[in-house]
Amino acid sequence: MRTVASFDIFDTVLTRRVGDPRAAFLLLGRRLSDKGLIGVSAESFARHRTAAEVRSFRNAGGLDSDVSIGRIYAELGSSLGIGPSSVDKFIEEELDLESDLLVPLKEGSDRVAEARQHADQVVFVSDMYLPSEFLKEQLFRHNLFEYGDQLFVSNEHAKSKATGKLWPDVLKELAVPPSAVVHTGNDRNSDHKSAKKAGMKTTLLDHCNLNRFESELESWSFDTDGLTSLLAGASRLARIEIGTRNEHEQALRDVSAGVVAPFVVGNVLWVLNRALEDDIKKIYFIARDGQVLLDVARELAPKVGYTGELRYLYGSRQAWTLPGMVEINDQVLTTIAPSSGDVDNVTVRLIAHRFGIEPEYIETELVEAGFPQNTWDSQLTAADCMRLRDMIRNDDDLQTMLLSIAAEQRSLMLRYLDQEGMLTDEPIAIVDQGTGATLFNALSSVLATADQDPPHAFYFGVRSDVADQGHGFPEAYVRDEHNGTGFLRTPGLLTMVEMACTADHGSVVGYEDVGGRIAAQLAEPTNAAVVSWGFEVVRRTVRQVARELRIESPAESMAVDLRPSAIGVFESFWQNPTRAEALAWGRYPFEDGWGADSVSLPLAQKQGVRAAVRSQPHRHWWKAGAQALSGPVPRTLLRSREEAKEVVRKARRRAS
Repeated sequence: MRTVASFDIFDTVLTRRVGDPRAAFLLLGRRLSDKGLIGVSAESFARHRTAAEVRSFRNAGGLDSDVSIGRIYAELGSSLGIGPSSVDKFIEEELDLESDLLVPLKEGSDRVAEARQHADQVVFVSDMYLPSEFLKEQLFRHNLFEYGDQLFVSNEHAKSKATGKLWPDVLKELAVPPSAVVHTGNDRNSDHKSAKKAGMKTTLLDHCNLNRFESELESWSFDTDGLTSLLAGASRLARIEIGTRNEHEQALRDVSAGVVAPFVVGNVLWVLNRALEDDIKKIYFIARDGQVLLDVARELAPKVGYTGELRYLYGSRQAWTLPGMVEINDQVLTTIAPSSGDVDNVTVRLIAHRFGIEPEYIETELVEAGFPQNTWDSQLTAADCMRLRDMIRNDDDLQTMLLSIAAEQRSLMLRYLDQEGMLTDEPIAIVDQGTGATLFNALSSVLATADQDPPHAFYFGVRSDVADQGHGFPEAYVRDEHNGTGFLRTPGLLTMVEMACTADHGSVVGYEDVGGRIAAQLAEPTNAAVVSWGFEVVRRTVRQVARELRIESPAESMAVDLRPSAIGVFESFWQNPTRAEALAWGRYPFEDGWGADSVSLPLAQKQGVRAAVRSQPHRHWWKAGAQALSGPVPRTLLRSREEAKEVVRKARRRAS
């Protein structure tokens, strides 16, 4: 018996670079507007184009009809007052855009190639208003169609797969029984249920459809001039193209493509836009946050016309705070020995390390201040931190010693900055995902000793407690609490960004001279815990989304605010993760602290009843992740506790 391998076309072997096919009409409207062919906005055109298609099918009697692109544009012409000659031009423009947007899907292409080895006949069956000659041309162009293959298109048969009426025509023309056909497609109804009902075997590739994150992005399409639809399409392509070995990697990949990448892409587009506006010649992405951001910037810069240098700069709070200490004042002491808002376990030894010494080196001073050796590894209270700051503030000899150590470190750091091209009169910028401006202020202090102006600084945000240390403030992407602008309440977003925007190397703890060249000293060569967790899957996926992203209009894309859509997608994930997502991302070894003194904390774990009624384990704890991993009773207790906290927070806000 002759065997037939049948394939759907759209989202099976070919897909568009947008999320929803209708989003292409928005891009088409922009093209037509740019060419002066329409007098309405691109958004208005897209809505009319969608409505014309719906009316065409309704007026023709439904899916089993001969509705073609010509008939749709005849309907559109009547609503927009467009004459026949213009209609032909519009059809030509839509077909050109379709051709530009279509890309092959690797899995579908591989299945077609495999089918040619085993089946006697390959055919393509599509519910589509486009002409078969155009579809055949696209399949040929992507090496999917060969002479001898056949193509069945619903509008040319006036019957559709969705209703099941097209299948008898296909079987009759092929002259084979249903059992001889294996149909592969992405739609559960028309490619699976309908084909099975007709007696054929089926293979469903529904993972080629938009997932929940991509659908959320698509819902913002009109708000972002179609950019989020292009992001949804890029996310889908990256998700499909990047293989995974297990459920853990799949959860890392899917969240990276649909949640992390939209934020990072939006952030980098904003940085590049600001760099173009201010004619910034070099952008330095600071370790370790900057590794993934730099990957994305290198993909996007050519698409938006930024031609300046994009560089990676090894730095950290531990490596820069001490060199930036040109005097010991309250700001410096509060940065190094804060009484709140720091890691959960602040000790004498940790603070001594931040000054570049071991506590044994100043044992006499510590004992006199009430810190005997047996307390050096114990948690300090806020009062202890204040007492430690007073000890330093009141000891001139100790200050002299600490400033001498700082000067030695500053000399090395300046040599490193010079080596990396930062000691220049050209406008430069740094990119960091922090909110405290610690790195910006430390770097600015060091540069000032070489008569250099502070760099431009692009940050995740700026907290309200950040003081002006004479260098101004960074520009904030997400929130600027000083000005009360941006998205001031985004619980968990910074934690998520810090997780995804890390690096495969250890934290930077300082610099050293290696044969006349200054190299970064790392706490460890490899960020082993994060690499083991699956960081490379995250990094590769985010980079692939940026690579797949189509930028239709660089100027318009740079002007679009992607923050609302990115935060909306993030909240969908962070507040309602699946168990697989909570398990994968909850295992992330979150580092809290400075350099070599940082500690690794699990982000979320399964909770029992006793744990559920206690306070959260640490300040970065992912509550919804823990809920998703816990049993029914602990989950209820955790939710009740959070609801009670929210009631209290609202009451306090009303009272204030």
